[in-house]
Amino acid sequence: MGDLCDESLRIQDETEQALLDFIRTDLDLCLVFATVAETAYSMGHRAHAERNIANAEKGYSDMLRYFSQARGMTAEVERELWSKFKQLRERLDGLQRLKQS
Repeated sequence: MGDLCDESLRIQDETEQALLDFIRTDLDLCLVFATVAETAYSMGHRAHAERNIANAEKGYSDMLRYFSQARGMTAEVERELWSKFKQLRERLDGLQRLKQS
């Protein structure tokens, strides 16, 4: 019985770690979308920029939802991910201002 419980805990820990890795990776991808959007705006490709902004916004909201469900993260990991969320939000807000100008 102990082995089954240990295995269950190990799988749960691995699943939680995979979720945190997924959130981290997707936030990085969203930052890439933001960079592509900035470049597209600078080149006058408004439609391309807006598609990338939409992708980044969707990723941001999806990752916030997953983050709210994440369990067992250390304070350091929580700070790291909040920092990425903040960085992405600031970039997206800046892009929204470009979009409106």
